[in-house]
Amino acid sequence: MNKVIGNLVVQFKEFYKSLTPVKRVSVIMSAVIAMVATVIVSTMLTRTNYAMLLKDVPSDQLPLVVQKLKQNNIPFELDESGSLIKVPAHLLHSSQMVIMSQLGTSDIGNIGLELFEKQEFGTTSYAQRINYQRAMQGELIRAINSLASVKRSKVILALPAKKTFLEEGRAASASVVVELHPGKHLDRDQIRGIRNLVGSSVEDLRSENVTVLDHRGKVLTRSSDTASSESSELFEMQKRVEQNMEERIESILQKVVGAGKVIARVNVKLNPRKISSVEETVDPDRTAVRSSVAETESLAGRRTNPTGIPGARANLPGAQDQGQVGFNQDVNKELVTTNYAVPTTVRNIQEAAGGIERITVAVLVDGMVKNITGEDGKLSQEYTPRTEEEIQKYQQLVQNAIGFNTQRGDTVKIENMRFQEEDFTEAERLEAVLDRKKLIRSLFKWTLLGFSLTMFFFIVVRPFMRWITDSFQDTVEDMLPRTIEELEELQSVDNTLPGMSGALPVLEETLDPDKAESELLKERIMSIISSDNEKASGAFALWMVRKDP
Repeated sequence: MNKVIGNLVVQFKEFYKSLTPVKRVSVIMSAVIAMVATVIVSTMLTRTNYAMLLKDVPSDQLPLVVQKLKQNNIPFELDESGSLIKVPAHLLHSSQMVIMSQLGTSDIGNIGLELFEKQEFGTTSYAQRINYQRAMQGELIRAINSLASVKRSKVILALPAKKTFLEEGRAASASVVVELHPGKHLDRDQIRGIRNLVGSSVEDLRSENVTVLDHRGKVLTRSSDTASSESSELFEMQKRVEQNMEERIESILQKVVGAGKVIARVNVKLNPRKISSVEETVDPDRTAVRSSVAETESLAGRRTNPTGIPGARANLPGAQDQGQVGFNQDVNKELVTTNYAVPTTVRNIQEAAGGIERITVAVLVDGMVKNITGEDGKLSQEYTPRTEEEIQKYQQLVQNAIGFNTQRGDTVKIENMRFQEEDFTEAERLEAVLDRKKLIRSLFKWTLLGFSLTMFFFIVVRPFMRWITDSFQDTVEDMLPRTIEELEELQSVDNTLPGMSGALPVLEETLDPDKAESELLKERIMSIISSDNEKASGAFALWMVRKDP
C-alpha cells in the first residue's frame, strides 16, 4: 500500500514539474475551487435545521428557560429580539417535554396568580393592586386560550380604585382581543360566553362592559342597546329556523327525486312582540254558601206630639195651648246576609318574542332525464317532467315536514322545472392547458439545465483537462517500444522500477525472422494488454514517468 501511495506521489510530482507556470496556477486554482465547493456542499448537508420552541417569551422568564436548556445540554438559538427560542428540529419534541415537565405551563407565557407566590417585604398597596390586575389578566388569558378556536388572546382590565361611600365610583370595564386559528370563527354563543367569563371573574364587572375584538380590529360584541340586541337575536333566530326547515325539506325530497334535483327556500315570519296578560275567570254555576247572618229588630211603643202652628206665636206668653196628639209606633225589621264562595281562575300569561306567525315555502323540483342511444349510435337525453300526482305527494310531504297550519296562513308552492346543467367543459379544458403548460415549463427547465451542464463540460471542463494534459496525449503506439533494443532496455530496468515486475512481456529466445520487429512487439504487447489490463496500466504509468521530456 505504501509503495502504491509513493508511486502516486512520484507520478504527481513528475506531472506537476512537466507543467508550465500558467498550467500550474490553473491546477492550484482548480484545486482551491474544488475544496471550497466541497466545504460548501458538506456544510449544507451537515447544517442543523432549527425549529421554533417558544415564541414571545417575556423578558423576565427568558433566563429561566435558557437555564433549563443549558442544564439539559440542548443547543438553542435566540433571535435578535430575544423573544424567540429555536432548537434543532430533531430535538423539538423532546425539548418541549423537558421544558413542560421541569417548568410547567404556569411558569411560561402569561403570569397568573402564581405572581403572589413570591412576595417582597414592603410592597405598597398600589403595587399589590397592579399585581392583582396582572394576575387576573393572565388567568383570563389562559382560560380564553383554552378555547378550540382561539390561537392567542390579550385581556386588558380597567379597574377603578376603591371609593368611599360618599364618592361616586366609575364602573369597571374590560377589553379582550382574540386571534383565531385559520378557518375558525366565534359564534354569538361563544362571544357571549367570553363576556360572561370575564364579567364573572372580576369583581364589580358587568358582562355588558366587556368588549371583544378580533386580531383585525373588528368588534365582535354588539351594542348594549336592548332593543337593537333583541332585534338582532330575533333575526338570527329567524335565519336558523329557515335554514333548519330548508334542510329538512331538501333531505326528505332528495331521497325521492335524487341528490341535487331539489331546491327549497323558506320564509318564516316571527312574532317580534312580547305579550304579558292576566286572565281571571269566574264560574257562577259552581257557587257555594260560605256563611249566612240573619238580624231581626222588633219595636212596640206609643208617644205624643204637640199640635198647633209652630213658630214664634205659639211661644209668646199668654198663648193658648194647642194640645197634643198621641199615636202608636211599632217597628219590625229583619236583615239577612249570605256569603257565597265563587271559584275564580287567574292566569298570568307571558309570551316571548319569536313565535311563528306564518311560513311560506317555495320548492323547485327537477324532472327525470333519461339517456337514449339513437340509431346512429349517438347518445341523447330525454327530459320527462313530474306528474301532477307526484307534485301533490311532494307537497303533502313538505307540509307534514314543516308543521303546516292553515290558520296561520301557511303556503307551500312546488314547481317542476328543468335544471340547467353546469357545463365544466371549458373549465376542464383550461385546467388541462394550464397543466400542459406547467409540464412543458418544467421539462424545458430541466432540459435547459442538462444542456447547460453538458455544454459546460464540453466547452470548459474537457478543453481545460486537455490543455493541462496536452503533453501526455500520446498514442499507445508512441509509448510502446518500437525495437527489440528498447524492449530489452526496459526489461533490464524491470527490477528497479516499482510496479514493473511482471508488467512487461517476456521475449522468447528465438524469433521468427520472417516477422518484423515492430509488428512482433506490437502484437505481443497488445495481447498482453488484452489479457491483463491492471499490469498494462501500471507499465504505461511508469513509462510516462520515465519518458524523457
